[in-house]
Amino acid sequence: MRKFLTIIGILAFMGFVQAQTPGEGFDVSHYEIHLNNIDFDNHTLQGETFVTLTTTAATNTFVLELKRLAVNSVSGIGCDVYDFGHNPDNDLVTIVTSQTISEGTTLTFDIEYYGNTFNESWGGIMWTPGYVCNMGVGFESVPHNLGKCWFPCVDNFTDKATYDVYVTVPTAQSAVCGGLLVSDTDHPDGTHTVHYTVPQEIATYHISFVAGDYVEWTDTYQGVERDIPITVYVKPAQINSVPGTFVNVKDIAAFYEEHFGPYPFNRIGYAITSVGCMEHIDNIGITSGVLTGNTTQESYVAHEMSHMWFGNKVTCARAEEMWLNEGFAQFCGIFYRAGVYGEDDFQGAMSDLINNIASWCKSEAHWIPLNNIPQDMTYDGSAVYDRGAVIVNTLMNYLGRENFLTGIRHYLETHAFGAATSEELRDALTEATGVDMNGFFDNYVFIGGMPHYGVNLLSVSPNGDQYDARIQMTYWHVGPSHMGMNNRVEVTFVGAQGQRQTVMACWDGMEGENAFVLDFEPVAAFVDYYNHFLDAKSDKNGVFTASGSLTQGKFKALVNSVTDSTLLRIEDHFVGPDDDPGYPGITLSTSHYWNFFRNDYGDADVSAQISYSNSLNQDGDIIHTENDSAILLYRPHAYEQWYSFPEYALEGNWKVGRFTLEQAPSGQYTIAVIDKTQLGMAERPVATLRVYPNPTEGLLTVETEPADYRITSLTGQTLLQGWTEGQVDVTGLPAGTYFIIINGTVQRFIIQ
Repeated sequence: MRKFLTIIGILAFMGFVQAQTPGEGFDVSHYEIHLNNIDFDNHTLQGETFVTLTTTAATNTFVLELKRLAVNSVSGIGCDVYDFGHNPDNDLVTIVTSQTISEGTTLTFDIEYYGNTFNESWGGIMWTPGYVCNMGVGFESVPHNLGKCWFPCVDNFTDKATYDVYVTVPTAQSAVCGGLLVSDTDHPDGTHTVHYTVPQEIATYHISFVAGDYVEWTDTYQGVERDIPITVYVKPAQINSVPGTFVNVKDIAAFYEEHFGPYPFNRIGYAITSVGCMEHIDNIGITSGVLTGNTTQESYVAHEMSHMWFGNKVTCARAEEMWLNEGFAQFCGIFYRAGVYGEDDFQGAMSDLINNIASWCKSEAHWIPLNNIPQDMTYDGSAVYDRGAVIVNTLMNYLGRENFLTGIRHYLETHAFGAATSEELRDALTEATGVDMNGFFDNYVFIGGMPHYGVNLLSVSPNGDQYDARIQMTYWHVGPSHMGMNNRVEVTFVGAQGQRQTVMACWDGMEGENAFVLDFEPVAAFVDYYNHFLDAKSDKNGVFTASGSLTQGKFKALVNSVTDSTLLRIEDHFVGPDDDPGYPGITLSTSHYWNFFRNDYGDADVSAQISYSNSLNQDGDIIHTENDSAILLYRPHAYEQWYSFPEYALEGNWKVGRFTLEQAPSGQYTIAVIDKTQLGMAERPVATLRVYPNPTEGLLTVETEPADYRITSLTGQTLLQGWTEGQVDVTGLPAGTYFIIINGTVQRFIIQ
């Protein structure tokens, strides 16, 4: 450490010492990096970096970072260096000048260094026989930034600078850096030096170099403002795989430019690395596994390119907000498919991801605010990448695609070549779109968990050639207690003939009503029918013209026969029914229920299998001992009470089992349990309702106490209702399958 501790003591006596962290009191504007000797055998570097900075306060102490490498000398240009110290325990290089430098002064430090380099399993300076590259971040290191592994710098997300990089290697080898190639100079000693320049201000972890036996594949993309070089550097044996792997690279770039603005850097460049993919400016690292010769790994090509906008042009201000980099890039790695392969392809891939992340988010261990990720999870695939991607997709659908893109372009320009926080993204979107984004960011970004939206179709009435539909919307939050405001979500109405009309429902708080004018009479209304939003459910739709099955979660619908076609939809909701079952001694699930919808065109035979288990991630919240007997409850609509559904076969035991319904009507289903010790019952309730003849031709005899009755279709529509003292006339209904609901019990019957 030389005599630095003595220097500190002297300076303390003189009154100069002040608390210092890297970059405190100055702003770096430019790095000129020289890698003069790369030893591939001993894994060492010898380098010299000129750090140009401007003071932001009067100071005589300048702190930079350098990891593992040893500082040999420090001199000043525009100042005199009194002394310096390098503490390898905290990577700090502290430079003390002879005089206090006044605020606003520009000066340069010339720092020479050498030694063995640092790396971890993923990150730092990575060596393989005959090759070396830097990976700008490390997954294990905290902080994660590893620009300091090969040059002295202020190594964070916010202190950005321009660069000139010079790398000297043997003539037979290549060296490639971020930026544009300025020169390639041969030397008499059998080496050559490449010089690259980056005129844009970028973070230290975004500048890069690779060196080794590389061959180059080139092309040119005609961008919206200029022609942009495309370069791909690979090992000689890999060159034939490049054209097939990068066949769509121009289309991907065109899609991003169309949606996010002109390409912000100097070239579209990729280079093979030994461990992974990394969004270095103009010199994106990719692994050999991406070079398949086809498009199977194309999402990596697209993901990393999108970082030129998200992460590189605008960088997250803190590691805890890495979703601003990786969440957007993961979204783009799917979104690009809309331009290259079509909208349906994009929607299908995104829908699958939304279902996966909704299931992931329901666990209490995963209720982590998106803007405050612990540093040991900064690069977590589910918490940051995939969850970030589906929340960006939700944001796009919350605003509408064109409004979203307008807001995103404003955000990228407002914070161009700087850093931003989640709050600054929120404010830029609000400013550009005129939509108050506080509610969205509170619901999705600043609090853990996720929203759950419910819809009740309250009333439908004719309005000339159209229909007035009134719905009630509900908001719950899976995770910390939270009341959603500025809630917006798509609701799709479905008609008897398969008509669909999608609207945006808006409300504040836990409940709100919306009214819409529709072009047809709806038989059902669904939240997020097309799975555009992250909410606490997963769902699946299917249209069947022959026998088949549709499964979502533990609900399986089986189409046994169909004369024309049938539309099925299963929603697996990750909240419990928020109401009283109306039966003493019965406990409803607290963790899930299902919405099931069927719309038959012609005749269809659709049965269902619904499974239960006392496992923690299924029904362990209510099934604890052998005294807890599982039952199945049903209701046609969310605003109704629950009914026992006696017409099912039960297989299994108290721990695990399955209910099988011969005919499954549209409506909501949930698992409940009976406490057998409390009710003195051996198993599920015995139905007191019996109807006959079944099938019937028009007159139905009902064996029950006099009561109100209601007859519904398979889609849950109420067709008849009234009071019965023993018989119900159903002669006005066409042949088919129906359900009669009396005294809390549902019974199926058939009209011939």
